[in-house]
Amino acid sequence: MISDATPNSFIKEANEFYKVAVGGVKKKKVFTNEILYNLISISMEKYFMGFLTSRNQLPQCHTLKNMINEMKSLVEVNESIVQKMYYFDDVQQICSLIDYHRKTISDHDINEMISVLGAVKELVDKNLN
Repeated sequence: MISDATPNSFIKEANEFYKVAVGGVKKKKVFTNEILYNLISISMEKYFMGFLTSRNQLPQCHTLKNMINEMKSLVEVNESIVQKMYYFDDVQQICSLIDYHRKTISDHDINEMISVLGAVKELVDKNLN
């Protein structure tokens, strides 16, 4: 529903995905790395959407690369976070039929993503209008 697409609703959903992802890291029998990758990515996307809609903006597209760059155009973002987003985005290129590929997602990748997710959450919380 479009009426539910508010900064607060995006942040609420991001926080819910955040909790599941962080808890899921401890439950490897249930949450595979592929599932965790997607939960973390959705949480990041929701945080970005909450931030951008708080500025009355919508992203050009919903890749992690694009969304971190759009955020970077509005607030200061640590370059290491930007570079990690580029890496995370490259793990699964599933939006293009021309460049479609998926890499194996390692435990290290998931630990890095959880760390960056925490940084994104903090950055959005600090800069939310």
